Amino acid sequence: MTELKKFEKNGSQFVMKRQYGFGLLVVIGMLAFAIGGIYYKNTAVIWIFGILTILCFISIWSQTFVIDLDKQTFVIKNGLINKPVEIPLSDFVNFELVKVKQNLITTNVSLNLYYIKNNKEKCTGIAQGFTTKSMQKLINEINAILRLNEHSGKI
Repeated sequence: MTELKKFEKNGSQFVMKRQYGFGLLVVIGMLAFAIGGIYYKNTAVIWIFGILTILCFISIWSQTFVIDLDKQTFVIKNGLINKPVEIPLSDFVNFELVKVKQNLITTNVSLNLYYIKNNKEKCTGIAQGFTTKSMQKLINEINAILRLNEHSGKI
């Protein structure tokens, strides 16, 4: 198996490294509004955007994606309030790459994972970025990890 750039191996778990790019851009934008509130002496803007900046930064820090080969699950945690979701590999359906463009400029690319729960198809986000190439590399690494699991001899 080639060296993984987006994941760290921790025993039988593969933990995705934090993706700061897109989230930090949002945090910096909100911080700019908070600083603008300081400049214009508007306390409401300072408090609202200051608190939102902190909450978004904590949300970025708490986001995780883990592939656990012993338990045969994906473990995904998005946001502050949501609990981690364990998705058995047997319930995995496919990945979806969503690219949002405005005026021929790509503004967001997100990678979603589809799975079956209670006979219904569900979707959860894994990562966001600015380029399709970075998300494709992430999909390729996930597929390499899953192929590694297929050849491990475990049932």
